[in-house]
Amino acid sequence: MAKDKTRAASVSVFFRKNWQVIYAAVLILLVPVTIVMNTFFVINRFSRTVDVELQRTALLIGKMLNVTSTDIFSDTAALQERIEKIAEVIPEVRSMDILAKDGEDFQVVASLYEDSIGRPAHGRHNILAWYDDQAIAYLTKSARPAGMEQTLTPAEARSEERFWGVVMPLHDQDDEKMYLLSTKISLDVIDSLVRDNLFWSYIWLAITVLIVVLVLSSNTRLFQYATLYKKLKEVDQMKDDFISMASHELRAPITAVRGYLSLFLEGAFGQLEEKPNQILKTTFQIATHLNTLVEDLLEVSRLEQGRLKVETAPLSAEEVVDEVVEEMSFEAEKKKLAFGYKRPAEPLPKINVDRSRFKQVIINFVSNAIKYTPSGSVTVTTEVKDDGMLEIKVTDTGLGMSAEQREKLFQKFYRVKTDQTRDIPGTGLGLWITHQIVELMKGRIYVDSIEKVGTQISVSFPIIRETSGPEAGITDTDRTADQKAAETGPEKDEATPEGAGQG
Repeated sequence: MAKDKTRAASVSVFFRKNWQVIYAAVLILLVPVTIVMNTFFVINRFSRTVDVELQRTALLIGKMLNVTSTDIFSDTAALQERIEKIAEVIPEVRSMDILAKDGEDFQVVASLYEDSIGRPAHGRHNILAWYDDQAIAYLTKSARPAGMEQTLTPAEARSEERFWGVVMPLHDQDDEKMYLLSTKISLDVIDSLVRDNLFWSYIWLAITVLIVVLVLSSNTRLFQYATLYKKLKEVDQMKDDFISMASHELRAPITAVRGYLSLFLEGAFGQLEEKPNQILKTTFQIATHLNTLVEDLLEVSRLEQGRLKVETAPLSAEEVVDEVVEEMSFEAEKKKLAFGYKRPAEPLPKINVDRSRFKQVIINFVSNAIKYTPSGSVTVTTEVKDDGMLEIKVTDTGLGMSAEQREKLFQKFYRVKTDQTRDIPGTGLGLWITHQIVELMKGRIYVDSIEKVGTQISVSFPIIRETSGPEAGITDTDRTADQKAAETGPEKDEATPEGAGQG
């Protein structure tokens, strides 16, 4: 019993792990078999339909003879002439006999075969047709007339030629039975056409089955790829979960380390000598860099899991830009860069963004510009565009980027690697995070850069129209295209956003 349970469990595990392969194998068998069965079914139905139509044609010939010959039933010579004319017009008629009742049997009174005239005609079909007073149609391989022996010879039995035999009573004008008509119509022409069609049907069936098998075999590889993709997703999810867990676990001790180092550097435990103080400063910088990495990893985890929320509200961009420029001025001064914000001539309209996230975006752009500008200037400008967007530009005279580097700028963990950037710290996550945040706030990012000349990064957000009534507070992107066209005229072409800096 235990062995049976173990075996059943093993089979169950096997099916669960390899269900795609089993499914593909079943399809490879089931689909071709279904196609073959359907083809044979259609062919058989077609053959039956053809046979029924030919049977009806044979019966119509008999009915036509009955209707057109009632006036000559008393003249056997006229009947003989009539059936000969029918045979001339319809070459498929191989035998046609007129039988008269002779006691308990029948006698041939007119026939396409002169030797058959006057002979007795035996056969159960004759008896059934006469006493049931109805036509009988049957398939046979013998074309011999009614006055001859009807038993098949070996040659006839082996032959592929078939005939519809029809036996039906012929009535006079008073609807009295006068004769029996016995005729046999060849199916050779129709059978030849059917065989030809069947041959090509089987050829195309074989080709179809072959194609289906090849397609299904190819799909088996796709099932394998799907299984591999699923496993890769599981591994990727495990990686994300690990990064999220490790980042949370590292956050608290790193914060504590930075706190204690800050207290030492501020002299909370007494003044330190120059060398220990320098070591602590270096350690504090390393801890700060590590804290930034942990925070970036947490942001990545939140974004990938859809847990990063933005709470948008009307905001004056000038206020945030002023704050960022003031906070980053010290970094620019350390590198002796010309740094500032060129205010617009008129107050800027408000935009609908999350204040803290918007500030994070601007800080990232400005810090990147300062970081990658050895000398020269970094300038921040703001401008209201004709398409109803507020654009914030950060322009520097730094290292710049090539077109190839610019295309990869928003990829996760990507950093521009040159001789000049080798010693500049960074994780390659900042710009990816920034791009995701801008998209969450319905913004757009553009970048223009020339290597060894500088970079201009632009981020734009829809402005809030200052209106009263039900449309108050609606951003430009919330309006319809017709409303925009009516207010601003035809839309202009925009460049596809490439990126926004060098994380």
